[in-house]
Amino acid sequence: MRFDDLDWNDILRRGKAGIGISEDEAQALSELEDESKLVQVFSVTNALRQHFKKNEVYTCGITNAKSGACPEKCNFCSQSAHFKAAESPVYKLKSAETMVAEAQAAQAAGVREFSIVTQGRALKKREEIDEVKSALQGIRETTGMQTCASVGLIAPEHLKELQDAGMDAMHHNLETARSFHDQIVETHSYDDEVETVKAAKKLGMYVCSGGIFGMGENWGHRVELAADLRALEVDSVPLNFLNARPGTPLEGLDELTPFECLKTIALYRLMLPTKDLIVCGGRQIHLQDRQDELFLAGANGIMLGDYLTTSGGETPQDLQLLEDQGLVIRPPPHTPTAPSLAPAK
Repeated sequence: MRFDDLDWNDILRRGKAGIGISEDEAQALSELEDESKLVQVFSVTNALRQHFKKNEVYTCGITNAKSGACPEKCNFCSQSAHFKAAESPVYKLKSAETMVAEAQAAQAAGVREFSIVTQGRALKKREEIDEVKSALQGIRETTGMQTCASVGLIAPEHLKELQDAGMDAMHHNLETARSFHDQIVETHSYDDEVETVKAAKKLGMYVCSGGIFGMGENWGHRVELAADLRALEVDSVPLNFLNARPGTPLEGLDELTPFECLKTIALYRLMLPTKDLIVCGGRQIHLQDRQDELFLAGANGIMLGDYLTTSGGETPQDLQLLEDQGLVIRPPPHTPTAPSLAPAK
């Protein structure tokens, strides 16, 4: 199958019924090289975004709650202790009070989903689990935001504890396709990642799982990852574009163009028509002055503020980007039950 063989009217019809394109169709899309034909693609991806998401945008923010000296070996990550030349802040888990205050400040800046992110194979120390539980409860009570945590290959019983404390969502990326995973992650398996996602789904949590693009994978790997995420029935897919960090094995890798990023977003909207697609790391450096097109390509969310170890864009500019596109931020899912330290916005 070639790109010119794709039936866009049929793809739109199927998409509105919640049926994504096949892997063969996705591969045909991936072979598109003529940028002028993106107009044809965007007519469908934008229509699907509007059909399922209206004009609402999902905005997320994170705190790097425990950083650096990580025993895992993920070749994109400057926090790994295996990469001595990589620079990353190193500190123990932040206090619950600090994390709650950061969430309140993020809410005032336009964030409506806030995630606590910790380094390491898994959050398992009792004192750390209790601290994160307190933070989740405080964030939920004072902001009403969707609460999330990204805490590694966490045991199901600990995940249930966090859920009971007020955690709505779990974030855990598969990072890349199964067939490419061992080229990127050397200390745990793809099946470890999948089982963590399945544990959260079993608890009925909103699951956020995606990957990083531009790590040397090919388009077949990108299609393969999308197919796995579809089979796992994740709720949200974060799309990250590699910002290669000095001192890591991927240092200097810069394969992505704005066109390739937009095509990746479109591919994921067409394969996963009903899901939240959130453009996160690498958005500013790779999409450059074409960030407005990410919504045409089918994304319905962005990360605001800084990323784990790199700076993000200026939040007022991001909010202006949304306003210019006629988009509004999705309201928080809960009603606060306790006073916030930061003014609401």
